[in-house]
Amino acid sequence: MPDVTIFTDGAARGNPNGPGGYGAIVRYTDAGGKVYEREYSAGFAVTTNNRMELMAAIVALENLKVACNVTLYSDSKYLVDAYNEGWVWYWREHGYRNKQGDTVKNAELWKRLLEQTDRHEVVFEWVKGHNGHPENERCDELATSAADGETLYTDDGGDLRDPELYVEKPKTVPGLGDGSADGENGNSLLTAYKPGTMSREELFSMIEALRARIDAEMEILEQMEEEYYSGEE
Repeated sequence: MPDVTIFTDGAARGNPNGPGGYGAIVRYTDAGGKVYEREYSAGFAVTTNNRMELMAAIVALENLKVACNVTLYSDSKYLVDAYNEGWVWYWREHGYRNKQGDTVKNAELWKRLLEQTDRHEVVFEWVKGHNGHPENERCDELATSAADGETLYTDDGGDLRDPELYVEKPKTVPGLGDGSADGENGNSLLTAYKPGTMSREELFSMIEALRARIDAEMEILEQMEEEYYSGEE
């Protein structure tokens, strides 16, 4: 399986009842030493820091198109210890109740995350936050910028799968092309869409740009799959 490194962070202003966001970096190095990297972020109007920590990991893992060996770095003890101390397995076996018999907080997000850790081989590593770790600092920037942004989605307390509640904010990342599919600022697709505010021509133009982005993603996926299967020969 391909080896992938992920860095994540979550943030919430006025935790637990303020705007929040998550940030994630997904990094893959191919056999030739070429580095591929993606950044993900989104903001929610009212949420908690822990829910954003979970969403950062979920979104990063869900965007891996094939099963991977993953090392995931986070400054969240809530996330890292849940796996490294074995809490998540106990919760799942006991209907997402803790040893006191209480329902585990954020159970729907834990279920969604477990779907991904069942699919991938994931090692969770804790890093100290706000301590000069470059990728952790970048994820913090992504998370806080999303929390402070104009586009904030609704956290309904569930698993946040509903596309009406959550839309990914695409980012332009050095090493993955010039970002032309994203517009000049690298952040105009999807986040710019507000129902009823775009003309037919503008909507079709955005759809074509999205198709171009998908084509670029597929090229990366095909290369990853080719390397993966060639390694089995």
